[in-house]
Amino acid sequence: MPDTQGTVAEFQSPQGVRERCVALPDIPGGVYTRKDKAREEKFLAIDFYDQHIGLCPKTWSTSPGTMVRDIAATGQSQADYERVCKGKVVPSTVKKLAVYKQSMNQSNTSGTFSMSALLYYHFARYFDTSVTVPVAVYREMDRKQHYQRVTKRGDALTSSGMIAAGWKHMATAQADPARFAAAATLFTPDRSKIFGCMLKGKGERYGAEINGVRSSWGTVQNEEFQRTAPYMALSRDLPLLQAIDEGKRLAFRDAKVKKDTVDASAFQMMYWMKELSELVLLDYIFSQQDRIGNIDFQWKWYWLDDGKVESQDADSKLSRRDMSKIKVPAELAGFSPVLLQRTVLNDNDAGGRVEYVNFAKKTGMLQKLRHFSADTFERLQRLNRDLQDGGEIFQYIKSQFVLDDKQVNQIVKNTRLATDILQDTCSIGKLRFDLDAPKQFFLTGRVELAEVAC
Repeated sequence: MPDTQGTVAEFQSPQGVRERCVALPDIPGGVYTRKDKAREEKFLAIDFYDQHIGLCPKTWSTSPGTMVRDIAATGQSQADYERVCKGKVVPSTVKKLAVYKQSMNQSNTSGTFSMSALLYYHFARYFDTSVTVPVAVYREMDRKQHYQRVTKRGDALTSSGMIAAGWKHMATAQADPARFAAAATLFTPDRSKIFGCMLKGKGERYGAEINGVRSSWGTVQNEEFQRTAPYMALSRDLPLLQAIDEGKRLAFRDAKVKKDTVDASAFQMMYWMKELSELVLLDYIFSQQDRIGNIDFQWKWYWLDDGKVESQDADSKLSRRDMSKIKVPAELAGFSPVLLQRTVLNDNDAGGRVEYVNFAKKTGMLQKLRHFSADTFERLQRLNRDLQDGGEIFQYIKSQFVLDDKQVNQIVKNTRLATDILQDTCSIGKLRFDLDAPKQFFLTGRVELAEVAC
């Protein structure tokens, strides 16, 4: 990890190996919340050697990872718990604290780059996004301890697919880092520790309303994503409310998309459109290759009280398929609240590497946008100027993330290309800056259109 001015917590393994957990310093111009800082502090307090902390191998999906859990209420010892734990369903006595992930990009594995989640976290705060991106911190661990407590079981419990291949490569690499070609992406320079990111996501997986019908992986599913109602609306050169109606009409030609799009009110669509425009921009900048199918949501209640828009999180397990059975909380019943799905990007681990396929770029997602946030556009232009001039954000990227020169240059290049695309669309009068005020629309029923210099 490069030298950092962030907040550092140090731990020591039983073998005397000193480990670090680092909450990176704030990105210049970033907007962080109290919840962000509280989450960072919780991650910094996790000691893998505390007897109340259990580490379990992730044995589902495609990429290996370590599930970090509080086992104090189980009454089990750390060794006894780790000897038998498996699966993502855990008893009520176990608290899920985080997932700890490393880079793994061998030919037969899923693409995973640990710096990607850190980049997404801090750049989402730079852009002050509506879409939620989870807090992430840098974390090291004694490689021999990780092998004994996690990797050995992950390798034993998986037998096929990319997840098994990932654990097999982890086991081989930890046994002899010198013979692992990608050692610099997995181990600290002295090879005594693995490094990666630690984060905790929250939310449920969208269906076809946002992730599309997903008839095939790669280019096809990224094109299908562009046939969802909110993306269709984003790409219509019409006033916002007309674009929303037209986007729904076009998207609902597909029966599955229509069935899965539970609430397509103008208020919901405005949030979806803003969130997806931010998603596309971030994915373009970081060359994300594995977004579609991995977009999540959280429920949120909105209501009007004394001329103000109020909101609160709702039960994440509410049935998306039968809205009529969802009950309004008793304390909100008098306000006639509306329930919205708000987008969450929990899975951000396949960006940042030059070798990844940039599907946002490949399928022309930015070029098709006709609606955008004025604030996001202005922040993008400032970011581009800084990166082109080697300014403070450029220096932040160079000093705070484990990136090589090609990876840094790719971020600089993609930011310039993204800026050029949106400036060109703006300059020919095809980009409407009308996505900044969904709450104001909920309050007044009017769409606010900002004037922006291209």
